Amino acid sequence: MGLRSGAGPAIAVAMLAAPAFAAPAFAECAAGAPTGVFQGAAGDRPDDHVEILLNLVCDAAGYHAQIFSSQSDFRISSAVGGAGRVELKFDTGSALGEASMTLDGDALVGPVPVLGGSRKLALTRTGPSMPLDATAPTLSLTTAQWRADLQAFAAELPKRHGNAFFALPRERFEAEIADLDRRLPGLNGDQIFVGLQRIANLIGDGHTGLVLPTDRRILPVEIRRFGEDFRIVAVGPGLERALGARIVRIGGKLIAEAWRRALTLAPQGELPELQAGRALNDLRRGLSLHGLGITPRREHAVFSLRDDAGRAFDLDLPGVAPGAPLPPMTTAAARTGLARQNPDRTFWCQALAERQTVYCAFHAYQDLKARAAEMFTLIDQVHPAKLVIDMRDNGGGDNTQGYRGLILPLMQRADLNQKGRLYVLVGALTFSAAMNNAAQFQDLTKATLVGQRIGETPNSYQEPRQFRLPNSHLVVRASSLFYKFRQKGPNEVAPDVAIAPAWEDVKAGRDKALDWVLAQPAP
Repeated sequence: MGLRSGAGPAIAVAMLAAPAFAAPAFAECAAGAPTGVFQGAAGDRPDDHVEILLNLVCDAAGYHAQIFSSQSDFRISSAVGGAGRVELKFDTGSALGEASMTLDGDALVGPVPVLGGSRKLALTRTGPSMPLDATAPTLSLTTAQWRADLQAFAAELPKRHGNAFFALPRERFEAEIADLDRRLPGLNGDQIFVGLQRIANLIGDGHTGLVLPTDRRILPVEIRRFGEDFRIVAVGPGLERALGARIVRIGGKLIAEAWRRALTLAPQGELPELQAGRALNDLRRGLSLHGLGITPRREHAVFSLRDDAGRAFDLDLPGVAPGAPLPPMTTAAARTGLARQNPDRTFWCQALAERQTVYCAFHAYQDLKARAAEMFTLIDQVHPAKLVIDMRDNGGGDNTQGYRGLILPLMQRADLNQKGRLYVLVGALTFSAAMNNAAQFQDLTKATLVGQRIGETPNSYQEPRQFRLPNSHLVVRASSLFYKFRQKGPNEVAPDVAIAPAWEDVKAGRDKALDWVLAQPAP
């Protein structure tokens, strides 16, 4: 999920999987540099109201800044303090932003970037600086502390959500809260986290839920489902024996039972494709496996596997240590396709001269305006017969930028806005703003959508706002607004040409959806 899932102005911030304190930027402390906790809010309308907390710290290591808000946390890249002023640079998830603020008594005042302009913001000092790890999530709490967090969760989630009971009856929500409260003394931290996550996902929409803490113990494997088979399609170093193997059991539980439990952590009101994608991720998280009672510990998991020759074997997979990066992965594919190249680039294009095609991988929205301009420059240089925009693994951002930077310009390009010339690749996990833009491509242009049905419903609650639980500091997100991106027909974004990969395609490195597009004759 990125900056925005729907239209409308908002403070330009980036959605993070981990809070901003993880790696605070710093510079040397200067005399008179503002310090302390400053709080305030921006936006006058309910759909534009964002609560902000700025923590400015001067310690032995230098000058630090952290920004937490009810929309998300800023990722600070630079914080420089001077006499009565502070200069901040941050990554919004779609562009780099800057803020310059001056101290007037206990008020910190200055313009803050917003979509389409800037807004003067005043934050009031409410106390001394917090330690940089003051809001670090923890699952090691007493029963009394967890009970206080559960009460806050039960009170704040319905209050923050646009309509928490659009699908889930309030009575069911209250019964689930009461049941978890009753069981708290006998549960460990992972089980309580899973219990909270399961209740949040009963609300139904794909944006509501808990943010995973940094220590989630990801297992160095990738799992995909092909019919009733669950296969390991990529592994970390030393685990190559598992490539392509079917999963029979995890932690002694049959894969069917592990799958049933994992699905309870998926948004219950979304389509099966999104539920499956979320559940597959939980099958490779030590925290989830332990919390679901599939494995006895979170630090590792024993997978019972069977290869295509029928040989059965067990592998004890270690979870990645907190703060350590996921190791380089080796895939089961015999070759690497075009779509898997440059995974760290948010948007990149390549001219395929022999196919008279420009292929663009649209992974994320950061700096989309500049990247889209580069795409159009390339198009004007090579004059392709076809343009392919690949959004299959795009998890969202600011859909207004997608509309302005891609959809609207392509609507005006008679050379490309034709059936058979413009293609958009979509997948089950094309999410949030990417789903919204895919629906717009289908409705507003002559693009042909190819791939799999998107798992998120286009008419749904989105635009998450977040809050922290008082003791665990876990971040809870609740969708605040309802968006309607389908005016008629089923509440889904289904491809015009449905193509789902089979195991044989993945193993061979074939990209069936892209191959189909490239094989189509240009008009």
